[in-house]
Amino acid sequence: MSKAVKLYQISRKVHKWAGLILSVVFMFVALTGLLLIFYTPLGLGTPLKTGTKADLSQSVTIDKVVSITTSQGLPGVTSIEDIFRIEWTPSENVYRVRLANNQEVQIDASTGEVLSTKPDYTGLLISLHDGYFFGNWYRYSALTLAGVSLILLSFSGYCMVGYPLYKRLVARKNEKNLRFSDQNVH
Repeated sequence: MSKAVKLYQISRKVHKWAGLILSVVFMFVALTGLLLIFYTPLGLGTPLKTGTKADLSQSVTIDKVVSITTSQGLPGVTSIEDIFRIEWTPSENVYRVRLANNQEVQIDASTGEVLSTKPDYTGLLISLHDGYFFGNWYRYSALTLAGVSLILLSFSGYCMVGYPLYKRLVARKNEKNLRFSDQNVH
């Protein structure tokens, strides 16, 4: 058996098993990615409210945002350590405070008025999508293996497509050479 045939057979096996095993990881990442794209229409996220338009110099400070957030009486929110992220949206003049317990508080950046306190699952979806939810072992082991395996899948796929093409090209060339040599003999 030639080296090319062996490579082709190995490529098929690698491609099949790596694809089957990694399809679970790829499907999970694809599903969480789709949920992140459509989280608001699906009702998983809170639409952004509009704050009072004012000059930037009149904005509430981050210390005040933390104080307002922790004073809402939300379960499990007592200090800055319970805050996952604070985002400011200038076009709406709103602070969106995402909490570690999948809650969200929207605060008017000018007045400090609380506009909304609702559950928000985008933080959970993001942490599932990027692997943070499962810990560093998953992020640095499973996702690294998935990335390397995707490279192997690509390479084995190229071999699976390229080998038959190569064989056809060689066969055509041999056929042309044979016809040419037959014409020269006659």
